[in-house]
Amino acid sequence: MQGLGLGESVSLAHGQATLQATFNHQPYAFAPQAPAGAPLDLRVVAQPTGQVCAVSDAAPATVPGDGAPVFVRCRHTAAPRAAMPATAPGGALALAFGWRDIAHPGIAYESRPGLVGGLYPYEYRLQSLTLNGVAQSLAAATLDARLGTLRFTPRSEGTYLATVEVRDSSATPQLMTTTVQIESAAARFVFVAPQGVDDAARGSMAAPYRTLAYALARTTGQQAVVLRRGTYAAAGVQLIDSRAKQLLAYPDEVVTLDMAEAGNLTVRTTALPMARIEGMDVINVKQYGIVSDPSRAGLVVRNVRFVNGVEGPNRSENPGFILGWGDTSPVSRHKLLIQDNDFGRYRGAAYAFVLFDAGNSLVEENQVRLGAGVNGGFHDKDNAQNNTYRRNYLEFDAAESGNSGIHISAQANSENVHIHHNLLVNAPIVLGTQCFQSTCFMREHNVHHNTLAGGRIRQSWGVFNPSSDGTRVFHNIIASRTLPPYAGLSCSAGVPAGFATQMTTGANLIESTHRLAHKDTECTGNDMDWAAWRSTWGRDTVASGSVLSGSAVLTGSGITTGLPAGDPRRSAFGHQLP
Repeated sequence: MQGLGLGESVSLAHGQATLQATFNHQPYAFAPQAPAGAPLDLRVVAQPTGQVCAVSDAAPATVPGDGAPVFVRCRHTAAPRAAMPATAPGGALALAFGWRDIAHPGIAYESRPGLVGGLYPYEYRLQSLTLNGVAQSLAAATLDARLGTLRFTPRSEGTYLATVEVRDSSATPQLMTTTVQIESAAARFVFVAPQGVDDAARGSMAAPYRTLAYALARTTGQQAVVLRRGTYAAAGVQLIDSRAKQLLAYPDEVVTLDMAEAGNLTVRTTALPMARIEGMDVINVKQYGIVSDPSRAGLVVRNVRFVNGVEGPNRSENPGFILGWGDTSPVSRHKLLIQDNDFGRYRGAAYAFVLFDAGNSLVEENQVRLGAGVNGGFHDKDNAQNNTYRRNYLEFDAAESGNSGIHISAQANSENVHIHHNLLVNAPIVLGTQCFQSTCFMREHNVHHNTLAGGRIRQSWGVFNPSSDGTRVFHNIIASRTLPPYAGLSCSAGVPAGFATQMTTGANLIESTHRLAHKDTECTGNDMDWAAWRSTWGRDTVASGSVLSGSAVLTGSGITTGLPAGDPRRSAFGHQLP
């Protein structure tokens, strides 16, 4: 499955067998299984709301006999627009990450941008498509109306120009028109396949190389490596500016990068094009899988399924499937697009990723189900600048609810972090736990339209340090159940001087039966009951639009958690979109 909307499901059938799919990237199997060689009868029998799902046009005519999967893709369709509540930071629409700019003739092209600014969600429309200046039929391409995913198969070499219009959800919508230039050229690609041969005369689609390391050594920085179905040794591989920096899986084939618990894949770039790792499975990670050290020109990790990992012998040294290591210098700041990935099981005190010195990064539409014993989901640990966390799904078991979901530590300050439209199950949002010194600051952190089921908002020293300002918590559903919905401060010597203004909350739907609104996580001196929270400090007042309820308002479980269908509070509170 690819492209299925957060919280949606699609009904699939093969013969008389049916199943419901809710997760992207997860393999699904029908019971009973059809025999190999039988006619393929895969059908979509019920579509998700606002989407159209279809079996891939590259699907075989018969049931594969070698265990190869059949792909199903979903895309959002155009829908009547709805104006969203104005929320900070807003700003102008901007393409932080563009579409991939190369394609291979005859091979399906798919790419998705990373858009920021304005009011989410966005609406995308394909206005025109040309090849070498000649208009092409728009029926030859699809553009996801909500995600901007462009997919088409270039029929020949040449320059394709796709004109895309984007609107945001402001009451008076912002409009941006951009032209995507895509060079269709076979010479920009080299191919690798398990049945290939490592020989300098090879590397084409018809005559591929055999190993990734051999192929990379014979590329230029303007080329991409396409991997055919199979498993490849990836520990110790480096993506650098003088060699190909884009690793792409061949469409509808499962490509596996095996780290063999022996090392990681490192990306070090300072020049365009951006490095890309797309469409892979990553297995047998030990400590780190992909390391950005740093990616100043940008790193795209998209449609990657991180299958399994384990903490190494250096205990608590920030293990995770991705490590963004900026080397502490502002000139080494890296930029990441972490999009449409699935983070699976990890054994040890890990996160899905840990970022140091990340700036202008976008983390969106990912699934995080790491299992028991880990520290949390996303850890933006040090010196975050202008990073956005949007539309992610993070789930832990109830026994793991002390873990962090989205964690902005601000170990060396943080500014302009935007956390919105995420669904977190038994996973809190945590702000400022490592911003210890009074000189450390957190500025302009906006937390809105998230659903926390069994989670809460935890804030610590950093939010309230003397030079901190602008933490806003609005339009969330905080279903903390039997716990106080807010926690933190950690034995501060009294309520911080700027408590009344440095963090503002309102227009939240809060489900809690606890007598306290806020619990000091280590002491009792700064506990606040609802009267103090609302009347003394003006937090989550009725006038601000906040609602306090002791009854459960959410339905469903796991990824389907949300307000009931037809509930008028949808899009006003929580992660669900109109």
